[in-house]
Amino acid sequence: MITRVDIERGITLPADLPYDPFRTSLYSCEELMRGWSPGDDHSATLDGQIYDRVSERATDEHELLAQRVHDFAIDRAVARLVARKPAVVGIMGSSTTQPTEAAYTRVAHLARLLSRAGFLVASGGGLGIMEAANLGAFLAPHPESELDAAIDELASAPPFDQQDRSAQAAYLKVAVAIRERYLSGGENLAIPTWVYSGEPISQFASQIAKYFANSIREDGLLTISFAGIVFAEGRAGTTQEIFQDAAKKADTDRGGERSPMAFLGKDSYTSTGLYAELEAQSKLWGPYPHGLFDEPADVVDYLMAHQPRRLIDRVASAEPERVRELVKARASRTARR
Repeated sequence: MITRVDIERGITLPADLPYDPFRTSLYSCEELMRGWSPGDDHSATLDGQIYDRVSERATDEHELLAQRVHDFAIDRAVARLVARKPAVVGIMGSSTTQPTEAAYTRVAHLARLLSRAGFLVASGGGLGIMEAANLGAFLAPHPESELDAAIDELASAPPFDQQDRSAQAAYLKVAVAIRERYLSGGENLAIPTWVYSGEPISQFASQIAKYFANSIREDGLLTISFAGIVFAEGRAGTTQEIFQDAAKKADTDRGGERSPMAFLGKDSYTSTGLYAELEAQSKLWGPYPHGLFDEPADVVDYLMAHQPRRLIDRVASAEPERVRELVKARASRTARR
């Protein structure tokens, strides 16, 4: 067990770490894909090697300390990005949505429109809706027809399967080919975690803030989405994120600006009763700016009309520590609830 005396005397972190705890930048897809060749599955990548290391040393205190230092470094790198591009829109939704589904296409087109409107699109960096968000933003500089063609290509590939290495290899071959064809793509952000085994690297994220601690990753994505959050069709995890975000807004100081919430998929959110429940909470503890839509263009119009301008102006060009203070304040108010 690491004690206070150990800390005062100085602790040496493991020398053979496959990651740099003191890194000063976010990850790129190319860095995390290091070691991969066509035909390989995810385990061949640097990302896969880091995950294996996490699994093997789950109780090693020196390893855990190195991971905490790493996540702090990622926090600072995210703060620098957000200071430069404060109009962040987070997109949440199911990780199981396939490129063959209408919900995937709808989110990809939404992300493209948001990016072209000047927003920085951010996702959880996984599959499904998250992949669609990064894909749409990545292809934002290109014609809409190119995005549709890329979706068709992904739909023709085998779904990524954590238990099937051949399916992983086939999926990666298609996704990597699309990414390389459109480099350098539009700027966007993915915020994944090494908690989930075998989750592929987001091929369409221009910058990746990958964490070891899933709780930091989940709350962080909600908190930096100053310009709003879009909730696409999802499941239990998305439901949690909806009301976690609502709790942040409920505790915003009187007179403070609340970032808008946009729900994409009227049938989904009316049939589950989630939108009605949010409206009820908004009347009790809000109001929260929120809207329900089917069309991506309507979501963009809504978000642009409900921007928390003063908040975004405070974040813009701020020093990283000031950005972290603003993010921490938004998070800590929720914790006090």
